[in-house]
Amino acid sequence: MQFLTPLLLLCSTPLLLAQQYAGDTISATLPTIDNAEVAFFKIDDPSGKNDALTLINYYSHGTDGNRIVESKIQRAVIVLHGLLRDPWNYETDMLNALAMVQDTNINRDSVAVMAPFFPSGSDKGFAYPWTDGLKSGRGSTSNALVWSGSQWSAGANNQYPHDSRNTSSYYVLDELVHYFDNKTLFPNMKQIVLAGHSLGGQMLQRYAAVGDQLETESPVVLWVANGNSWAWLSDYRPLNVPDCPTYNDYREGFAQYVEYGMTYGANLVAQGIDAIKANFDSKQIAWARALQDFGDHASSCAPETTGQDRNERFFFFMKWFQPSCPDPSGTNCDTVDLVDAPHDNGQMFHSAAGLARLFTDNFYGDKSRAYDFGYPRKQQGDDPFPDPSLVNTAGATNYNTYAGGLTYQGCWTDQAPTTAQALSTLLYDNATNTIETCTSGCVNAGYKVAGMSDATKCWCGNEVSSASAILTVDMQCKSACPGNTAQICGGLRRLSLFSAGSPSFV
Repeated sequence: MQFLTPLLLLCSTPLLLAQQYAGDTISATLPTIDNAEVAFFKIDDPSGKNDALTLINYYSHGTDGNRIVESKIQRAVIVLHGLLRDPWNYETDMLNALAMVQDTNINRDSVAVMAPFFPSGSDKGFAYPWTDGLKSGRGSTSNALVWSGSQWSAGANNQYPHDSRNTSSYYVLDELVHYFDNKTLFPNMKQIVLAGHSLGGQMLQRYAAVGDQLETESPVVLWVANGNSWAWLSDYRPLNVPDCPTYNDYREGFAQYVEYGMTYGANLVAQGIDAIKANFDSKQIAWARALQDFGDHASSCAPETTGQDRNERFFFFMKWFQPSCPDPSGTNCDTVDLVDAPHDNGQMFHSAAGLARLFTDNFYGDKSRAYDFGYPRKQQGDDPFPDPSLVNTAGATNYNTYAGGLTYQGCWTDQAPTTAQALSTLLYDNATNTIETCTSGCVNAGYKVAGMSDATKCWCGNEVSSASAILTVDMQCKSACPGNTAQICGGLRRLSLFSAGSPSFV
């Protein structure tokens, strides 16, 4: 049955079966895009105060340009926007990716794509109507759900409408999943995907940690890509903690959770970090990492306690909370895909890994799944579903032996903000630095360990300070040696370390 107008739906169809058009029509000036429409989804008020709460979203059309035929849909992809709150771009990018799939059965008639909109106060008059001069909190005059700042990305309750401020953005995700899992409306649904890149990826990672157990008939996978920080699943942090007293506050940890403004998940968080981690481990996550992405938009010190930038934070999270795939044919097999791309959601969606996770994995309900993409792997533990034909692919590294039998021991952090503490002595800082000159200089000076940082600096010592250094992924050492640009001489507060065997610690 093709529905012609929202008004007809309201008159003739139960709300449960037509929620995507059952909300209020919100007066707005949102962009129009090809192959989708702005739709208004009724969200049940968890407090019972407002029976017309409305989520604005973009919702795909079928190949004939009309609204989808629900009975033909086998897959739903719910794609979350990032910090810029531009769901029209995410809907477009996801539909363009869908058009790239080679299987002709996988198209806009069989895949529903929805991009929910989580507007903030910056979107007044654009996404929802606003009247100046009214009492505080009354300027938003519609039933559109609106959040304060970027709090939607962490599950906080809405800010508007003023008469109902108890709806978590995570509750909204629950509603969307339940909607697509309704077998009366979508009898052929095989898979539900929630996809988030950047701040949307952060949203889904935290949702995995505190999100309810939805007990869906259709399997649900969270595609999580390139977040700037993650909610850490323990009280431990790999890098400086004393310098950051708020390191464990929500959103990077779970302290001050209720104080942040959270009601969703509060009972789980009150049970402690072990309960949160168990809940997280029960969710199926498809991790995606852009290997060219070394950016950092941290607005506090907390993310820096888990890594220098998005790249290091991702691999430290993988190291301490390893994904797993105990049963590749089950519904809780994590995957980790490494994609040669920058911080760009479109390139991530359009990659071979993106097409597999977003569209083709389990499309037919046969539990099929592509192996992890991206070899060589970057560190131990980042490959829960490895490709047997590629697992022995070696990464590019330094296998040479230098003065005193020193060999490469990896890239290490150096947590001191201005001077190195991992090694005790700065031998020199000049523009002729190479691995050979640094290692031979340290050995000739009577030291057992050499390290290069910031391209030009050569450090020496006999032990590595365990209080200020920790092994990280090789990619974090990315500064070319000025005396030989084919070599790598550490990075910013990162050391390319050389010793005769594993270094000793002090």
